[in-house]
Amino acid sequence: MAANQAHNAGMWVFPRAEEVSGDMAAKSRAMPRPMVAAITVSAILLVLGIIGFVARAVDDGFTDHAPWGYYAAIFSFLLMVTGAAPLVALVFRFTKSHWRRPLSRVSELFALVGILNLLMFIPLMFVLPAINNPGAGEEAMELRRTIWFEVPIGAPHWWDALGVGFLAVLGLAILWLASVPDLAEARLTSGGMRRKFYSLMAGHWFGTKRQWEMQKAGLAVLGAFYFMFLIWVHFIISTDYGQSLIPGWKDSIFPVLYSLTGLQASLGLILIIMFIMRRWGGYQEYIGISLFWSASKILLGLSMLWVYHVFSFMITYWYGRLEVEQDILKYLFTQSYGGMFAANFFFSFVMPFFLLLWNPVRKTAWGPALAGVAVLIGALLFNLRIFVGAFNAGDVYQHALNGVPPAVWPDIWDIFMVVGGLGAAALIYLTGTRIFPLISVWEIKEGAMYQRMGTFIRGEYLILAKPE
Repeated sequence: MAANQAHNAGMWVFPRAEEVSGDMAAKSRAMPRPMVAAITVSAILLVLGIIGFVARAVDDGFTDHAPWGYYAAIFSFLLMVTGAAPLVALVFRFTKSHWRRPLSRVSELFALVGILNLLMFIPLMFVLPAINNPGAGEEAMELRRTIWFEVPIGAPHWWDALGVGFLAVLGLAILWLASVPDLAEARLTSGGMRRKFYSLMAGHWFGTKRQWEMQKAGLAVLGAFYFMFLIWVHFIISTDYGQSLIPGWKDSIFPVLYSLTGLQASLGLILIIMFIMRRWGGYQEYIGISLFWSASKILLGLSMLWVYHVFSFMITYWYGRLEVEQDILKYLFTQSYGGMFAANFFFSFVMPFFLLLWNPVRKTAWGPALAGVAVLIGALLFNLRIFVGAFNAGDVYQHALNGVPPAVWPDIWDIFMVVGGLGAAALIYLTGTRIFPLISVWEIKEGAMYQRMGTFIRGEYLILAKPE
């Protein structure tokens, strides 16, 4: 192993297939001090979040949606980032990329957070204003502008919940199907409750040719449905809990911008985790620089797509010159939340763009990871700006904004709920790493058979086999 790393300088790694299973099993069972500390801190943050949620519910109840702006923002942030993360593994597996093998399980494990997303969405079902204003009377019916063309009260709440719930189920199905070979192998090397759990989850998997073919087909079908439902859920959340709560906001670009932000932030988060695993987690022999180099190009492209859609939205409203459009620009971009938008723009575009523009930075582990930190902060600011602004924009049954509302800043309960949501997601993910190996063992073994270093004339090159 040392000789291989010496000649390729960490760009490509070639782990021994016969050692991967035992190494991954040992890492999954181990509880080093940093892991214990991270789980403890996450649990403390979760407790703070529960305290903040209960205090907010006692103080304000669920009849008015305005006090729940920060709760909606952290829910949306977790949904867009953790919901889009499994798609990273699905897309790169579909394109048969060799470099993506170490990150497949890292991205698929975020499906576990889908359970949290569904639980966090339940309170938002009750705070979403009805489509028609109950106090307006039948003769002067006032409607909230939404994607739902019919008026039945309650329909959006349940359709939104169905989308979030089905997305969580699809994510868990993908995680299970992609992990079955590793779970079947783990039941042979584990004992006690772990062995019973792995035996139950692995079922009758024995690695026959038909089972491998069925797994491949199943991942393709589930991946297609997951992509469709992810975009649909992004669409309904961004419109029902964003646009429809700001009177006069009509925009077909925003749902696309919302999805792009999720894809950008999820890839950034995965690069952060891969850097931590490589630098401090003991996974250096499985994670080469090629992963960061390849993924950084995609992150750079997503960052440029992000700024293009921001520009498209702003120039359309600026050029239209309607009073309501100018008020929305002032509210979300230049006045009320102008400072937050400037920070959002810097972290989501300026910083990752100038970091990843240079090949020497892209060809490192720290450069793409640092860009990942930036886009993750940018995505959080994006959700705070949009959803706190939407929940505090005033009367949702008006035809336009009544002036430019002021920005609403968090109180102690809002801060508790935001950090509690982050802590809950981290706790679920960290707990999942103690059950599922962070590296997909079967994919690493498969990749080890498909690649080797070879020489041609005076150069040394990576030789990749094409299984299909």
